[in-house]
Amino acid sequence: MGEIGIPRREFLYDIRFWEVRRIVRGYRQRDRLKHQLIAECVYAATYAMRDPKGKTVSDMFPMFFEDDDDDYDEPPISEEEVADLLADMEAFNAETPNK
Repeated sequence: MGEIGIPRREFLYDIRFWEVRRIVRGYRQRDRLKHQLIAECVYAATYAMRDPKGKTVSDMFPMFFEDDDDDYDEPPISEEEVADLLADMEAFNAETPNK
């Protein structure tokens, strides 16, 4: 069975951090419309069953309507956090048999 997406080794070791951030951002945006439509359906059910008390869909589900660009203004992780993550990956790779 072939791999779907990016191979594990490439994602963990070969891709640069800014590329990883772009990939993760793309995965998050892929489901954005679906989540917004689900929020609209929940809001419609709430509106039909009881008074929404002046609330809108974005008031009830703000996480589905936030702009992802704000998340990428924060500074990257520190060198200490990078070292911890690399140590964790080495430990995980030592436990996991190669395919």
